[in-house]
This record gives sequence, structure tokens and C-alpha cells, in this order.
Amino acid sequence: MNGPSLMSENRFRILLVEDNPGDAFLVKTLLEETGEQFKIEHRPDLASAMTLLNGTGPDGQFDVVLLDLTLPDSSGVETIRRIRSCTNSAPVVVLTGHKDEELAFEALQHGAEDYLTKEFPDGRTIRRSIRYAIERSRAEQALKESEERYRKLVELAPELISVLSGEEIAYINQQGVAILHGNDSSELVGRSFMEMVHPDSREIMGEYIARYAGGYAGRADFVIMCRRGDGENVELEVSAIAFTHEGAPAMLMLAEDVTEKRKIERQLVQTSKLATLGEMAASVAHEMNQPLNVIRMAADTCALQYELEKVQPSFQKERLSLISGQTRRMAEIIRHLQIYSRPDEDDFELFDPMRAVSRAVDMVEHDCRLAGIVVDVVPSAQNCQVLGRQVQLEQVLVNMLTNARDAITENGDDTGGIGGLIRLTAMLDADQEVLRIAINDNGGGVPEDAIGLVFHPFFTTKDVGKGTGLGLSVSYGIVEGMGGHIDVRNEGDGACFEIVLPAVHIGESTGDEGGASDDAPLLPQQQKIPETKSRNLRIMVVDDEIDAMEIIAAYLEAQGFSVSAASDGEDALALAGVVQPDILITDIRMPQMDGNSLVRALRERNPALPVIVMTGHPGDADRPVEDGDDAPVMVMSKPLDLKELLATLDEISEVFAG
Repeated sequence: MNGPSLMSENRFRILLVEDNPGDAFLVKTLLEETGEQFKIEHRPDLASAMTLLNGTGPDGQFDVVLLDLTLPDSSGVETIRRIRSCTNSAPVVVLTGHKDEELAFEALQHGAEDYLTKEFPDGRTIRRSIRYAIERSRAEQALKESEERYRKLVELAPELISVLSGEEIAYINQQGVAILHGNDSSELVGRSFMEMVHPDSREIMGEYIARYAGGYAGRADFVIMCRRGDGENVELEVSAIAFTHEGAPAMLMLAEDVTEKRKIERQLVQTSKLATLGEMAASVAHEMNQPLNVIRMAADTCALQYELEKVQPSFQKERLSLISGQTRRMAEIIRHLQIYSRPDEDDFELFDPMRAVSRAVDMVEHDCRLAGIVVDVVPSAQNCQVLGRQVQLEQVLVNMLTNARDAITENGDDTGGIGGLIRLTAMLDADQEVLRIAINDNGGGVPEDAIGLVFHPFFTTKDVGKGTGLGLSVSYGIVEGMGGHIDVRNEGDGACFEIVLPAVHIGESTGDEGGASDDAPLLPQQQKIPETKSRNLRIMVVDDEIDAMEIIAAYLEAQGFSVSAASDGEDALALAGVVQPDILITDIRMPQMDGNSLVRALRERNPALPVIVMTGHPGDADRPVEDGDDAPVMVMSKPLDLKELLATLDEISEVFAG
């Protein structure tokens, strides 16, 4: 409600504190001449005025106090303070006997709203001063109430809110004190905030403090680590904006304690990784058994030369070199599994994203080949680096590659006989300084009503019991943490998941990684062990692990068998059409045509064909191909014992001889 309407309703009460009766009469007269009615109470001294202002009820409430600073019981600006201390405080207009500008200014500094000289020109001047004092007092009161509301909001906020003037803490709310485990804000105000920042975060914190102290007007979002009063570390997610403190540039900082949140996120990422490893356990076991198989057979062939007393140094050297190479291969597999499965505690660092691509593809390619799915990798034409954790990018890629594999296998009946294909394409956008890694498949695509939900936790389009619904949501969080994002869309006859990451060092050589290669060393040229006796049987050896295939073939040839060899089922079937084997030795899990399919196809030609199944995959030994009275099936686990294999073949040979 505004001033004039209030005055027309006679709602303004004035307390006139003036010891000079003439001056008091003059003030009343001048106000009456304005045509507006004021209810004026006059008191000649401060004591009686304060008694009135400290009273209860409406009689002690006034809209303004006209106060002379020269009273019998008080003088000077102390009079203002005493009037202001009363129970019923009101705005004060000072009456001065002389044009003392210095006294008037001092009065305003001590709480007076306005001042008047006693050379009153007319009533309108007094009325204007009264109205001004009342409106100013109301504005100040509204400002105080507003400040109080905001102060309470700040104090009740669940985040740390602080004003930094340079490094110095000019203000910090109670929640900030609690987050930093202080006792009271007075302990922290005036201290350097940098004292509480973890050494690893001081560089970034110092950069932003200097930026805002220099007048930076924008907003900044960053993460820092601080040390609490109890010595524990706390991770803070900070949003900062420009602020003014005592006329100088400062920084207003709002920080959320994300220590527990990050801990839960890391646990979620770890759970997702372990779930992925669990799904791939059989494939990992196969990858471990392959080099073990080669090592054992190479060692057995070396031992055999000693037994025959026909040691050939060059042959021994080649086998030992092969064993050494395969142990390096196993060590690399184990090392990578350890890195992949351990919790991510390392800080972000620059790395070559194509290394993550290569290792992720290595982890899933075997299972894809067994499912008849080709994984095609199109690397970026230019080198670059990204900031993050390499093993986490591998985790994202493994999740997406396995999802693509599952989509293809689940929709296999709808492909019309077309083979499965996963294409991973890395493309560098030098203009936008981003790397795009796209994973395309021909698995039928994502349902349109699910595209907006695929990154939600626990949402999955897979059948019940397949998938946790965590993979894509965790992947999205990982990529977002690296400053990027993931897009999903349907393209052609499948889905496309595109990872977009900020790229640096574009076109620069990232150097060699050093250490052992992921690929197994090539098998040296085999040398035959002298034959010990003639065995008139033709053996077919089929194994997609070429090193293992060649060692078995060389060993059996040295034992007097006629041997043919192939690295997959289709080649073996074609070879058998030229030279029919007497005994088949085959791996079960192979691309193109697996061992079971090969056995069935060959037994259509020769129902009595004996079969020795080699397997390094758990469960295969429990579900061998069907055998019969005249067509035995024997299962041998990898790593293969060559002497045991030879004994088995001799037993079969005796059956043939009989």
C-alpha cells in the first residue's frame, strides 16, 4: 500500500521529540497547513519518548520519529542509537538547529532516514521528508526480510556454498562447514580455501580462483578433491559463477559432496564389468587353453626326442621359442583380464583409443566367429588421443559389441540366410575435434519405442535371464565422464551406437605401446621326428588354432601316420572329399563349420568313422557328438597330452588291424 493512501486514511502517527516548545508548535502548524491530518505525539525529552516507544499496545507504535539531537537528557548521534533500541522502533528524521552538514551526514550513518534543519520553509518539505523516511524504512525492512529468506535458503541448502575472495573464504554456509568437517564457520572464514584442497586438485582450483579474481564473468563446472578436518578426502562437484565481494571480483562457489555417489558409480561400473566377464567366462577359458595346448604339445615333442635319443638342437630351439612365445601370450591375456576386472582408481590420462578398440575386439571376436558373425574394424585414418581410462573405454566397447552379437543371434531366423556382421568404424572429425566410434550390426535394430530408454538403468530388450540392464547405462556414464556422449539410431537392417569423444593431439604419432604383442608368435617351420614304426592309417587333424594343428600333424607324421590337416570345418570337409580319413581328430568350437557339424557330415560318408574330440571349452566334454558301436567318440581336453593321443590312436589302430 503506498504512502498517500495511507496518509489519507490517517494511518501515520508521528512522535515529535523536541525540547523547544516553539519549534514543536511550528512543526505541528506547518504539517496542519499541508491539508493532511497527522496524529502527532510530542515529548520534550528522550526519557519520556523512550518510555512511550517501549510501551505495549498501539500507543507505543509510530510510523516516524522527528528527533531533535539537542535534548536536556541526551545530545548528538547517540540519541539516534537509543531511540533505535526501543521495543517499538520507527524510522527517524533528525531535526538540526543549524545547517551542520557534517552532523547530518553522521546522523545518516547512525541510522537516521533523513534530516531537516529548523529553518522550516513550509510544511510540504516536512511532509516529503516524513514520506521519504517511511518509504525508505519499508524498503530496508523488505530488503532485510528478503536477505533473511535467502540467508535461510543458503544455510538450509544441502550443498557447500561459499564466497572466495581470491583464495580467502569470505563466507561459507553451515552445510559447507559440515562437508569439510569443521566446527564452526568462524574457523573457516578468513582462511585460504587452498589449504583444504587436495594436492592433486590444487592446479585446477588455483586456475579458477585466478580466473575469477581477474574479472572472469562466466560460469565454470569442475571437480576437485578436498581434505576434511578429520583427514579424509571428499570429492566435490563444483559450479562457480562471478560474484562481487566488498567491491572486488570474487567467486561464488556451489559444491556438492559426490564422494558416496562416485563410490556407488564405481561399484556399478565394477559390477557391470564383472557381469560382462562372467558372460565371457567360457570364451576366456578357451583363449587360455589355446596357448596351453600348444605349450604342452611342444614340450611333449621335445621330451620325445630325448626318449628316442635323437635330440636335434635346432628342433629343440624352435620348440622352446614357441613355448616362450605362447607363455608371453598367456601372460598378456592374464594381464589384460586383471586390468579389465580391477576397480578403476587411476586418474584420467591420455591414451590411444584404437588400443582400446583392438583389445575390446580381441575379447569378443572368438565368440562372434563361433556364432558365424564377422567383426569388421575400420580404423581412423588419423591418429589422436582421448582423455579418460583406457580400460573403461574397452568396457564400453565390449558391452556394445556383445549387445550387437546378441542382437544378431537372437534375430538369426530373420536374416534370410545373410551372415552376421558387426562393423566398428572409427572416424576423426578434425574440425570439431572429436572422435566418432560407430558400432553397426545387422541384428534387426532397436524397437522405436525403446530407443529413448536404452540408457536407463536396468532397462533391457533382451529375453528374461539374459542381460542385467546395466551395460548401456554404465557405458553412457563412462563416456559422459570422459566429456563425450553416445547416440543410438537404427541404420539399414540393424542398430548403430555411436560414441563421440573429445580428441586431442590430432594427427600426432602416439608411439608404440611397448611390451609383448597381443598376437601369438608365428610357428617356426616344423621338422619331423624320425619315424619309429609304420602306421598305415590316415588321420585328419582339424583345429582353428593353426599352431596346435601343425604340432599335432607333425607329431603324428613322425609316428608313422599319414596326416591331412585343416583349420576349419569347411576346409576339412573339402579335403576329406579328396582323401577320406580313417580317424578324425577335431576341435569342437570353430568358425564356418563347428566340430559337431563336421562329424555329422563326414559320418554321412562313413558312418563308422572314429572321432577324437579336442576341446578347451567347459561343457563340450559333457555333450560330445553321438557315438555308436562301430563309431566311437573319444573326448580329450586341452591342453592336449600327445602321448595320450598316441596311445588312443594305437588302440583304434588295433581295432582296425583286428
